[in-house]
Amino acid sequence: MKIRIATRGSKLSLIQTQKVEKFLLKKGFDVEVIKVTTKADLFLNEPLQKLGKGVFEKEVNRLVMEGNADIAVHSMKDLTSQLDPGLEVIATLKRDSPYDALVADSELFKLEKGSIIGTSSLRRKNIISFFRSDINVADIRGNIDTRLSKVKTSQYAGIIIAHASLQRLNIETKYFVFSPYDFTPEVNQGIIAIVSRKDNIEMKKVLSEIDDKETHSIAEAERTASNIIGGGCNSPFGIFFEFYDKEFHGIATFSDSKKKITVETWSRENEKISGEKLGKTLLRQMKNEGIIL
Repeated sequence: MKIRIATRGSKLSLIQTQKVEKFLLKKGFDVEVIKVTTKADLFLNEPLQKLGKGVFEKEVNRLVMEGNADIAVHSMKDLTSQLDPGLEVIATLKRDSPYDALVADSELFKLEKGSIIGTSSLRRKNIISFFRSDINVADIRGNIDTRLSKVKTSQYAGIIIAHASLQRLNIETKYFVFSPYDFTPEVNQGIIAIVSRKDNIEMKKVLSEIDDKETHSIAEAERTASNIIGGGCNSPFGIFFEFYDKEFHGIATFSDSKKKITVETWSRENEKISGEKLGKTLLRQMKNEGIIL
C-alpha cells in the first residue's frame, strides 16, 4: 500500500515530513512525498498580514480534500484555528521545543540602541518593542538560511525564530532562548501535525501509533484558548500549555508596543475546559486594564 504525503517544499517542511515518512517506511508502506508551493512561498516580499489566513496550509490541504494525497504534514502553528469541515488533525508528533529564540551575538536586553531585529510576526514585533522601544523591528521573510545570512552579513543585529526550527535543521549558531513568560510562544509552536480526511478511518489507524497523546491534548488546549480569545496565526497573542504533575499549566499573553499582559492558569480538568479557562482569564484581565478587542 502506498501512502501519499502532501507537504510544502521548503527544507524545514521536508525535514518535518521525513519523520512521518520514516515511520511509515518502517511499517512497510510505500511512501510518495508530494511537494506543494504555497502562496506564502511565492510572495516572499509580502507581509504575512497582507497574504491572509492559511497561507502556509491551504494548497497543501487541498490535495488531501480532493483525494490527491492521503495525509498532509504541517508545522501545527501554521494551521488555522478552523480546518476545512472535511479535515482533521489525526496525529501530532511529540512536541519539540515550543520556545522562541533570538539569533544574535548579544541577548535582547544587551543589544545596542538602534539595532535592527528581523521578524514577520506581529506577536514578536510587539513584545520586542515593549521590552526595547529603543531598537528597530523590521519585516523579514524567506527561508531560514536566507534569514540567518542577513545576520551574518550584519544587515540585521538579530532575528527571532522558533527554537524548534534551529534544532530540526541542526543549525549551529549563537542564539538565546526566551522564557514563555517573556515571549509566550505562538499557538502549537514546536508541534508537527498530520492532517487527513475525517472519513479516512484507515489513515487514523495507521498513524495512531505515532500520535503523542500528551502533545495532542496540549495542542487542543492551546487551540481552544485561541478560539476563545480570537487569536490565530500572526496575531498579538501568545498561548502556551504544558502538562506538569497531572495539571494543565497555561500561559497567555497579549502585547502591543506599549503594554504586555500575561496571565497564568493551572487546571486538572480536560484540555477543552483548561483552554477555555486560560482564554477567559486573559480576556478578563485585558478588560480590567481597558483593552477590549
